[in-house]
Amino acid sequence: MKLSLVLAALRGFAVAGFLLGAASLRVVVAGEREIEESTAALRAGDPHAAALHARRAAGWYAPGAPHVRVAYERLIALATAAEGLGQADTALFTWRAVRTAALETRWLTTPHAEDLEQANAAIARLSAAAPRPPGTRTEPAAAVAREHLEALARDDAPRTGWVVALVAAFAAWVAGAVWVVRRAVTVTGQWVWPRALPGLLVCAVGVAVWLLAIWQA
Repeated sequence: MKLSLVLAALRGFAVAGFLLGAASLRVVVAGEREIEESTAALRAGDPHAAALHARRAAGWYAPGAPHVRVAYERLIALATAAEGLGQADTALFTWRAVRTAALETRWLTTPHAEDLEQANAAIARLSAAAPRPPGTRTEPAAAVAREHLEALARDDAPRTGWVVALVAAFAAWVAGAVWVVRRAVTVTGQWVWPRALPGLLVCAVGVAVWLLAIWQA
């Protein structure tokens, strides 16, 4: 019996490894393809399309994937060059692409937090320097930039601790339900309530924490 459980676990790990490998390959292939498209756009003299494809490449995130770092370096280089040439619209578009990619690929951590911080500062600076219609805001550009930066830096994403609690609570909920089904139901279909009590308690705690985590996250 134990040997069969071990073999089943090994098969499960093998399947999980295969699926993870296939997913990683899909991410890398798609990211490299976007980098190629970005390079082609650069050679054609189209920085907007180059930035767009580089931003898509950054979105195909996998830890350590070379195309991700190339994508961020290209985006930042394009944005810096456009800003230096006075092409504010192109620079703003590209810095926003950096920001979007960094936000889209964060989970428990933000892998490209430094790039996000740099993009936020650049977006705030460019937005503050943009022409303003007469009769609107009269604050100095530095004050406007500071307000933009504060708004960009505001983190409205779910807090990491509560996200972890949400996942753990769901797992406890499922585990408790499995316990009840396996331990409290006899082969004849009758319930043995004393055996069900631990599983029911785990389910109740899981549901309570899950609801609390949804509310707090």
